[in-house]
Amino acid sequence: MGFLPLILSAIVPASFKAPTKRSLQQFFHSGLVKVSGSQEEALLWTSAQVKLSPYIMIQAFLQGTFPMPKVDNNKIFVWYDPDPRAIIPVADFKIRNDVMRCLKKNRLQELDKRFEIKMNTNFEQTVINCSKSRGNKGNTWITDEYIKVMLELHKMGIAHSFETYQNGALVGGVFGVALNGYFITLSLFRTVDNASKVAFCYLLTKLKEDGFKLHLTGDADSWFAQFGAVNVTKNDFRQELISAITAPVTFSPGVPDLVI
Repeated sequence: MGFLPLILSAIVPASFKAPTKRSLQQFFHSGLVKVSGSQEEALLWTSAQVKLSPYIMIQAFLQGTFPMPKVDNNKIFVWYDPDPRAIIPVADFKIRNDVMRCLKKNRLQELDKRFEIKMNTNFEQTVINCSKSRGNKGNTWITDEYIKVMLELHKMGIAHSFETYQNGALVGGVFGVALNGYFITLSLFRTVDNASKVAFCYLLTKLKEDGFKLHLTGDADSWFAQFGAVNVTKNDFRQELISAITAPVTFSPGVPDLVI
């Protein structure tokens, strides 16, 4: 029992506990809304204080947000909900010329340099590699707690990875979460040029073949632009989200064959 409930139990008669509790909730909620700027922001802040778990993670995804640990204090999570949102329209996905050239070049490589694509073969190591800080940055938003939750979601058949191997070694990959017809790409990594690009291309091809309705990705003005990422407003995104999470779509087993 917390400090405030102990005081209330000592000074408030039993018959008044429930009404007093509601009054206090309304009082503090009102203050939180004012400080946050809106009821929605207040709700996101409150939700971010809950210990991360598979249930909380899925709850966030279903609302169109996703928990992201703060880089300066990775024990605190922010429910990231930007406007606009970046998506890659799955049904319209086509391999663009620059990516196609990369795939064709890979086909011509000697066996020990050629990329091999696998799915869900080494999910844990893919996530761990994505968690490693890049460049001069000493922090990462993929914390140990986050990895633990992702591994649980993977065991449930919800989180997936596409992995790139070269001469038997894991050199790139991408992981994300599938909820019916909605897929969220969470992170990628590479230790060899184009390794993450090839893995991501295979993932997008699979999402299209399986009939996914919505794919949330990183900033449309970033690396994802080469795959057709576009910005949509938060409201438009949420309308598409409802259709996607209620669509009877399954993330099927097996790596797709790319026609190159």
